[in-house]
Amino acid sequence: MGYLERNFVVKWIEWNPVPFTLKSKESLPSKYSFGLTQLSLTLLLPMGVLGYLSHDWPVAWKLLPLYLSLFIFGMPHGGADHLLIWGMIKNSSFGFRIGTLLAYPILSMIYLAVWNLQPLPSALFFLGLTVFHWGQGDHYLSVKLHQAIYLERSGLLKWLHVFSRGSIPILLPGYLGNETYREFAEAIVRQGGQVQHELVWISQNPHFFLFVPLGLTALQLLLSLLRLEKGEGKALRFDALEAGILFLWFLFVPPLWAIGSYFALWHSLRHGLRILWIDQEGRIQLQSSQFLKLKFRWLQLTGLMTLLALVGLWFILALPLNFRGIQLDWLGKAMLGISILTLPHTVVVCFMDKLQLNRVKSCC
Repeated sequence: MGYLERNFVVKWIEWNPVPFTLKSKESLPSKYSFGLTQLSLTLLLPMGVLGYLSHDWPVAWKLLPLYLSLFIFGMPHGGADHLLIWGMIKNSSFGFRIGTLLAYPILSMIYLAVWNLQPLPSALFFLGLTVFHWGQGDHYLSVKLHQAIYLERSGLLKWLHVFSRGSIPILLPGYLGNETYREFAEAIVRQGGQVQHELVWISQNPHFFLFVPLGLTALQLLLSLLRLEKGEGKALRFDALEAGILFLWFLFVPPLWAIGSYFALWHSLRHGLRILWIDQEGRIQLQSSQFLKLKFRWLQLTGLMTLLALVGLWFILALPLNFRGIQLDWLGKAMLGISILTLPHTVVVCFMDKLQLNRVKSCC
C-alpha cells in the first residue's frame, strides 16, 4: 500500500487511541449546559408532536426513530469504544489492541448464547443493564456539565440519580403504554430463546411502572435539596428540569416512538458529546464551533465499528427467528442485537467513569 493510500485510510478511519489525560477529567464549559438542553428541546419537541400523532400509525411507522437510531447517534455512539479502551491503557501494545477488538464480540456472543438458553432472565438482565447504563450516562453529564457536585459527595445520591434517570425511559412507558410494553417484552424474550412467555404480570401491575421511577426521582431530588451547598442551586434546577422533561416525554409519547427518539437524540447525543470532549481534535473543534469538521471527526472515530456492528445486526436479523402472525418480530430481533452490544459498551463506560469522575469526600 502506497503512502497516498495509507493517508486515505487514516483520513477516513481513526486508528490511534483516544488518550485519557488529565484534561479528560475536566468539566465541560458551563455554556454547553444551556446549549445542550436547548438542542434537546429543539430536537425532541417536533418528535414529540409526531409521536403523539402516531397512536394510530402502523407499527412499522412507530419504529421509524429506532430505524434511524441505527445510523444516527444511536448505534454509532458506541463505535469509538475500541479507541477509548486503548486510550485508557497507556502505551497499549498491538497485541492488546487486537485482544480488545476480539473481546468485544466474544462477550457479545456469550451473551447471545445465554439469551438462547435463558431468555427470560436474559431479558430482565438487559432491562436492568439498560436502566443502569442510561442512568450512568445522565449522571456523568449532570456532574461534569451541569456541575451537580452534590451527586459525587454522596454514594446514596449518586445511585439514586443513576437508577431514577435510568428507570424513567425503561419503566415509565409501561404505565400508559402498558399493552405495547408487554408485547415488546414478550417479543424480545421470544426472539432470544424461541419460546413463548405470557408476561401477564406486566398487565396486572401497571402502577409499578409509574411509582418506581416517580419515587426514585422524587427521593433523589428531595435528598439533593437537603444536601446542597452554596452555588449548587442552578445544578439542581437543571437536574429537576431534565427529569421533568423525561417524565413528560415517556408518560405521554407512545412507547416505541419515545424509546427510539430518546436513544438517538438524548442518550447517544450526550455520550457523543462526552467522547468528543475527551478527544483532542474533537475538543478543539467543539471549542471553536467548527461543526462541519466535528461531524467528520465523529465519522472518523465511529464509522468503522458502526459499520461492523450493522453487519452483525444484519446477521441477527437474517437468522430464522420468525413466528407467524407476530407483528413485532423485527423489533424483537433488533433489540436482541442491541442488547448484546450494550453489555460490552456498558463495561467500557464503567471504566471511563472510574477514570473521569473523582469522588469528592463521601458522606454516606
